[in-house]
Amino acid sequence: MKYKVPFVNPQKQYKDHKKEFLKTVDDVFSSGDLILRSDLDVFERKIAKLVGTKYAVGVNSGTDALSLSMEAAGIKAGDEVITVSHTFMASISAIYHQGAKAVLIDVGEDFNMNPDLIEKAITSKTVAIEPVHLNGRMCDMAQIMAIAKKYKLMVIEDAAQALGAKFKTKEGKWKMAGSFGLAGCFSMYPFKILGAFGDAGIVTTNDREIARKARLLRYNGEDRKKRKFYSHGYTALLDNVQAGLLNVKLKYFPDWLKRRREIAELYKKGLENIKEVKLPHFPDPRFFDVYQNYALRARSRDKLAAYLNKKGVETIISWPIPNYKQPVMQPNNIFLPETEKICQEVISLPMFPELTNQQIGYVINFIKKFYA
Repeated sequence: MKYKVPFVNPQKQYKDHKKEFLKTVDDVFSSGDLILRSDLDVFERKIAKLVGTKYAVGVNSGTDALSLSMEAAGIKAGDEVITVSHTFMASISAIYHQGAKAVLIDVGEDFNMNPDLIEKAITSKTVAIEPVHLNGRMCDMAQIMAIAKKYKLMVIEDAAQALGAKFKTKEGKWKMAGSFGLAGCFSMYPFKILGAFGDAGIVTTNDREIARKARLLRYNGEDRKKRKFYSHGYTALLDNVQAGLLNVKLKYFPDWLKRRREIAELYKKGLENIKEVKLPHFPDPRFFDVYQNYALRARSRDKLAAYLNKKGVETIISWPIPNYKQPVMQPNNIFLPETEKICQEVISLPMFPELTNQQIGYVINFIKKFYA
């Protein structure tokens, strides 16, 4: 089906910057610089500068960013890591890949980890907290980092949906997602705020040893300069072509963030008087949201989704089934009430920088008609 308002539109972004993209691909192919070359080095330096960390390590997915960070941090069988259920399953899978156990807690109305529930979940086996910054909004990192310090726990941030998001510390300083914990883990999946033409990811850290281990693990455990293998690693490298294309996109990243926030405000203005929906706008001035997704909570969500689809508006539901009810997570006796409610109510509207005001108005109009 060809939507009047698609959920994302990578074709438009490609068309807008086609000459730059094709030149980059031609440069990489013509030089033969395909693996571990300057484009990757440049991308890593730019991301580290953007996030505000000393190091950034390119890997081939956000999932690998999580898994390699946890392995580099020494998380192992028998350990427990506290995280949330309301996330993409990869956030949880990365913990189990280490042989560790994911201890799932509930989220708040903003879809993010409820830090008031962390201390109750800590046991003698707890070694880390994995906050998930969902939909372009950060978790309350002031409270999470305070708890982590109190109990001497590592923090590994799942920032897959939060590149560019910020949180203001009690000292009044803005800090970026991915700069608080031992490691920050980002996804450059094609439909993320900064998306590759395929899959990609990156680890950010201020810890030299974490960076060193992640670099080894991403490429079979080998130090390429010394030609020595220091671990049994993986094939999880961000290739030079994708890094080069991401370098092109980084030039437009600030404008794309600005446009996402403009779109969110237009949705807010158009929908804020509809009592059947809860919009993803929260008054806390410590947060700078970048709206990876415009995820709202809606009464009669499934009927609304079907209605919008019929009218040519593409939406996404993430996720209708709580992760702890998925087959891979059985057996368990978990019940998280806020997660249950969100899974029944959440729906994400079209959100991408190239979205026009006319398209936004079209979406708003039919949501109003549905609830009229």
